[in-house]
Amino acid sequence: MLLVALATLAALAPCGASPLNVLFVSTVSSPSHYIWVSSLAGELLRRGHHVTELVIKPPATPHPNRTSFVIDGKIYAETTPVDLETIYDHSLFEEIHFLYDFCRDSANIVFESKAFADLLKLLKQKKPDFDVFVLDFPLQEPFIGLNYVIGRKPMVAMTAYNLPVEVLTLMGSPYFPSLLPYSGVGAHGGDPLTFTERLYSVCRWIGFTTYINWVYRPDVDKMIAENFPGAPPLAELEKDVAISLVNTNPALHGAMPLVPSIVEVGGMQARPPKPLPADILEWINEKAAPHGFVFMSFGTNVRAASLNKGSRDAILRAFARIKQRVLWKYEDDDILDKLPPNVRVSKWLPQNDILAHPNIRCFVSHNGGLSTQEASYHGVPILGMPFFADQLGYAKKGERIGISRTVIYRTATEEAFYEALTDVINNPKYRANMKVVQNAVRDQKETPVERAAWYVEMVARTGGAPHLRSPALRLRWYEVWMLDILAAAALAVGLALWLVRRLLGALCSSGGARRRTKAKAH
Repeated sequence: MLLVALATLAALAPCGASPLNVLFVSTVSSPSHYIWVSSLAGELLRRGHHVTELVIKPPATPHPNRTSFVIDGKIYAETTPVDLETIYDHSLFEEIHFLYDFCRDSANIVFESKAFADLLKLLKQKKPDFDVFVLDFPLQEPFIGLNYVIGRKPMVAMTAYNLPVEVLTLMGSPYFPSLLPYSGVGAHGGDPLTFTERLYSVCRWIGFTTYINWVYRPDVDKMIAENFPGAPPLAELEKDVAISLVNTNPALHGAMPLVPSIVEVGGMQARPPKPLPADILEWINEKAAPHGFVFMSFGTNVRAASLNKGSRDAILRAFARIKQRVLWKYEDDDILDKLPPNVRVSKWLPQNDILAHPNIRCFVSHNGGLSTQEASYHGVPILGMPFFADQLGYAKKGERIGISRTVIYRTATEEAFYEALTDVINNPKYRANMKVVQNAVRDQKETPVERAAWYVEMVARTGGAPHLRSPALRLRWYEVWMLDILAAAALAVGLALWLVRRLLGALCSSGGARRRTKAKAH
C-alpha cells in the first residue's frame, strides 16, 4: 500500500524541468479559432515544452521548440464567403446543414493539403514519442484519428466555440436545455430562461442531436477510416479524451453544471495591450479625438467589405453624424472615396490593443465570442450586429445583462444604427454594466491560459487524469437518465397492483361463495 501511495504522489507531482512533447492540432477553418488556441501553444512553449503543430496559419514568431505544419493555400473560410444577406434568417434545417457542410468541406481541404501529408509522414517514419495530444476538437472531429497514428496518447480536447453540447456529452457532463441554450450563451446570475427560450432550446437540441448522431458522426467514421486506415471509430477514440478546455467564463457566460474534466478557460486570447502603431495612436488619442473614438470590426469570419452598399453607406452616414472619430476594419479599397472626415479604415487592426485604449467609447462588433470576451476584458460597451452561429447568442446575452445594444443587419437603417450607436456611447449604464462584468472576468487566481497549460501538464503526468473521469461515460444512455430504474419501478408497481387485484378478486370470490353456501343452507 505504501508503494502504491508513493507512486500516486509521484504521478501527481509537478513535472518540474521535464519538458513535454505535445502534438497540437487546430484545423478549424476560422482564423479566430487559431487566435484562441495559439495562445495555449505559446504558453506551452513559454513553459519549456516542445510543440509539433498542424495549424491553419503560420505562427507569429518562430521558436526553437516549435515544429509547424501550416495548411497551404486558402482555408475553407476564405474560399467560401458567408452570404450576409440570408444567413441571419436561416431555418433550423438550413443552420444545421450550413454548420456541418462547413465541418466536412473544411476537413477535406486539410486532408488534401501538403501540410497534413508531411505531418503524417513524420509521424509514421520518425515515430516521435508524444506525451499528450491537444486537438481543437468540435467541428473537426475526424482529426482525432491522428491519436491512433501516435499510439493512443492522453488527449486534451479544446474548443473556442463556447461550450458545445457535444463536449458535455463527450465528457459525461449533463446537459439541460432549460439551463443552457443550445449553441447559445448561458443565463447570468441565476436568471432563468423563459418558457419560450426553453422551448426553442429543446427544439434545437432535438434537431441537432438527431442530425449529429444519425448523419454527421457516421460521416466522421467514414473520414477516419479513409484517412487513418486501421483506426477505430470515433466513439472508441473519444475514450482517450482526458479533459476538455472550453472557451467560457461564468462572469460572461453564466454558471453551468460541469464535471471536473471540463475546464473553463474563456478569454485565453484577451491580454494586457501591446503598444499601438504610431499612426493609429495619433488618430485615436485624446488630443486628436477629444470626444473619444468608436472602433468597428466584424472579426475574421465576417468581411465588412461584403456588406451590401446600401447598408454600408447607411452606416457611413450615421458615423458622419457623431462627434467621435471612427476606426473601422474594412478589407477593400472601394470605400476610400466615401469616408466622412471622422472615419478611418484599415484592412487589419490590432483589436485587443485598440480595445484597451482609454479613449474608446464603443465597440461596433458582430458579437463574435472572442470579440465579446476581449471587449469584456477591457470594459468596452458593444453595439452588436450579429449574423450567425454564436454571434446571435452573445448579442442576446449582451442585451440581457445590459452591456450592449443590437441592430439587425438586414433591417438596419441609418436612423436605427445612429440611435443605437449614440445610446451606447452616451448612456452610462452600458459602461457601468460592462465594468461589473470586466471586474468579474479579471478576478481569477491565474490567467485562463496559465490554467489551460497546467491542465495539459496534469493530463500528461497522470496518464490521462482518470480521477476526473465521469462515471456517466461507463453508463448507457438510458442508465444515465435512470430509465431502467423507472422501468423497474413501474414494473414493481404494476406487479404490486396486479397482486392486490388478484388478492381482492380472490377474497371477493371467497366471500361470495360463503354467502351462497349460507343461503342454500337456509
